Amino acid sequence: MSAQVTQILVPAAVREYIDHTNFAGGELAAQFSNKDDDLLVVTMMETAANYRARPRLSRDYRALSDVAVGEVAGQWLTNVPAGTHLSHWQLMHRPGTAITYDGFTAMVPNVRAPRGRALLLITHERDMPEDWRDAGVPEYAGWHLSEDEVTPLSVAFEPDEVGIGQLDPQWPVAALQQMHVGVVGVGSIGGVVADALAAYGVGTMDLIDPDRFLWHNQVRHVLGPESVGLLKVDALADRITHTWPDTQVRPYPVNVVSSAHHMRALFPRYDVVVCAADGIAARRVVSHLARRAQVPAVLACVLDDGAVGEVIRLRPGGRYGCLLCQRAALMAGGGLDLEAHQEVGYGTGDPHRPMTAVGPDLWFIGHLAAKAAVATVLEQQYGDLAHRLPGEHAVVGLRPSADTLHAPFDVTTTMDVRWSELPPPREGCPTCDPR
Repeated sequence: MSAQVTQILVPAAVREYIDHTNFAGGELAAQFSNKDDDLLVVTMMETAANYRARPRLSRDYRALSDVAVGEVAGQWLTNVPAGTHLSHWQLMHRPGTAITYDGFTAMVPNVRAPRGRALLLITHERDMPEDWRDAGVPEYAGWHLSEDEVTPLSVAFEPDEVGIGQLDPQWPVAALQQMHVGVVGVGSIGGVVADALAAYGVGTMDLIDPDRFLWHNQVRHVLGPESVGLLKVDALADRITHTWPDTQVRPYPVNVVSSAHHMRALFPRYDVVVCAADGIAARRVVSHLARRAQVPAVLACVLDDGAVGEVIRLRPGGRYGCLLCQRAALMAGGGLDLEAHQEVGYGTGDPHRPMTAVGPDLWFIGHLAAKAAVATVLEQQYGDLAHRLPGEHAVVGLRPSADTLHAPFDVTTTMDVRWSELPPPREGCPTCDPR
């Protein structure tokens, strides 16, 4: 074993056994990862006299499952003398230092002699003072043994729980696992919205989009070339299910505009709807259906050839109007109709407008929209005032043009975020005032 080894990765089953065994120790074996020659992965441990088990890692951990031929011999010991891991902690904080082999064996009995070769050792010290634990002294420690000296190694164990539950209780995991979100449009912005919502811990998500993922989509989407030809909702559902298994994803390959009658039954199930679809028709339909279903909606897009981003939160009730009420108020105040260009596609042929917004700018708006959706539910349903938004309408400077736009789109610098309120419902609005 080379002295350059710095990290040992251990499957959860190994720790589970050592935590509960009555044995004092046993043999151990590890293999180098083919991806990294200073990383060892434990592949065998002795669990009883002359019985050796081979714990498995999930195939998802491809870099760890891809191990080199040949094993590095080692040993594991539990209930090592008090202070052993304090010495490990001190050595780790002094790079380049080591302890003599004789000094180490005087401190830790029952250590196997290297006999001309380097050995791997993992030790477990169950009983440590709490102040040591608080300082970062590890319960498990790794060691590189030779006949001359012993050096410390870092040990990382596969946790018993992998997923969003690891963030509990610092993050409202239980509340968000109950959350049901509809995402309309899973293109460049919507794909990021869906991915971010799953990362926040949203329990159930419906993806609504009729389009397939094609070559020109790759440059700005979270999906890659492996998804070309697939329906966007199916490819994204597979990605999220694999990466965020705590989130249940349901794909709906339909157009929200032409299938509005089907959407009408879905919307009341949602805690919030996020619309990132191209074109104003989809945004208007989502605004209308969400208001009728009495659920909040978050609309996200980029405007003015990618110069600014926009996130609008629409809330049911009599205080705020719908999207059409907001746009009518802007027009009445002399604002520009920035949505006029959205009905023309981009990047799909000579008659259309070219791509203007780069992927990271679109993703930034997508993350902002996902945060707004989560914050809305946590504030309104759970009374978590730490998640209050500063307003209902956000305009974000992405690459503002030299032309001065009318308020509230008059951002002049990149990363400038302007929040404002929405107007009240218009009298006679077909969405807000159905009389």
